[in-house]
Amino acid sequence: MRDLLGRNDKTGSSGALHIAVIGSGGAAMAAALKAVEQGARVTLIERGTIGGTCVNVGCVPSKIMIRAAHIAHLRRESPFDGGIAATTPTIQRTALLAQQQARVDELRHAKYEGILEGNPAITVLHGSARFKDNRNLIVQLNDGGERVVAFDRCLIATGASPAVPPIPGLKDTPYWTSTEALVSETIPKRLAVIGSSVVALELAQAFARLGAKVTILARSTLFFREDPAIGEAVTAAFRMEGIEVREHTQASQVAYINGEGDGEFVLTTAHGELRADKLLVATGRAPNTRKLALDATGVTLTPQGAIVIDPGMRTSVEHIYAAGDCTDQPQFVYVAAAAGTRAAINMTGGDAALNLTAMPAVVFTDPQVADRRLQRGGSAP
Repeated sequence: MRDLLGRNDKTGSSGALHIAVIGSGGAAMAAALKAVEQGARVTLIERGTIGGTCVNVGCVPSKIMIRAAHIAHLRRESPFDGGIAATTPTIQRTALLAQQQARVDELRHAKYEGILEGNPAITVLHGSARFKDNRNLIVQLNDGGERVVAFDRCLIATGASPAVPPIPGLKDTPYWTSTEALVSETIPKRLAVIGSSVVALELAQAFARLGAKVTILARSTLFFREDPAIGEAVTAAFRMEGIEVREHTQASQVAYINGEGDGEFVLTTAHGELRADKLLVATGRAPNTRKLALDATGVTLTPQGAIVIDPGMRTSVEHIYAAGDCTDQPQFVYVAAAAGTRAAINMTGGDAALNLTAMPAVVFTDPQVADRRLQRGGSAP
């Protein structure tokens, strides 16, 4: 089938604008639903699991794990002295993981799959999309075959994936990113964490509270872009809980040694070796744009591969839009959802812009960190 649904330009038999949406996360879903509300037809293309990062491998499972770790911490370190006796909790990681993933499945169906299945104006294709040119997509279907999707407007909302730093030896080891860490069936005795990103710090504390001996390698200090008092407070709290924070420390090499039982990671730093049973790499996320064949469209990217957009989510190509973590905007799910909604309004003839001059941000460490980030050049709402 060479042409699915096809372009309309408001002159075709259906009388509805056809919008192709690549992705199914927060930005994609918000855009698809708003576009349908505005009278458009939508073809949504997803190569993996419906729902994107947040519900599947991000916000939802991480917050469940963090909450479980917090409960374990309160049982172990009762703040009420003799009034409520402290106890040593028994951690059943497999049971916690089963509960976590059941909730993930429940929310994915309620917030994504069920909504898509019940909307006749949205066609879902399971496959990988790439641009044939700036008016057509080629979709390699997961179950075999290929389709060409012609569109009037297109929204790129492909999200981002964990970035892996070019540390010698790292790629030859079975390191974790946040994706693997969140579904680990065991809590390691020793966990090394490369990075001081929000994800790194949240998961480091969660694993420590569930029983791991955690060491963080931070290139600078924690929260080095914020008021120094914030980083100092979190660092002190981590150290009080037994988390080792090595500031101004980077791994120059990583090796993995297979033993008779489980293997061991060996990290070389300027301050000596660090050995661990598991290694979590959480140094940031990179936009998922490399496999889209964007060179066939003329869409402008940053040197890091992020799609450059204006406040209305327009790319350098008039009828192609982008929203969410694949763009040069801040990587927060609420930013993605707001951007997707505004993109849909603009794709259907409206004029909406995203105001990021005062953007809230929260880090779910303990103590928690809240911030209202003031940014220059924000657009009008």
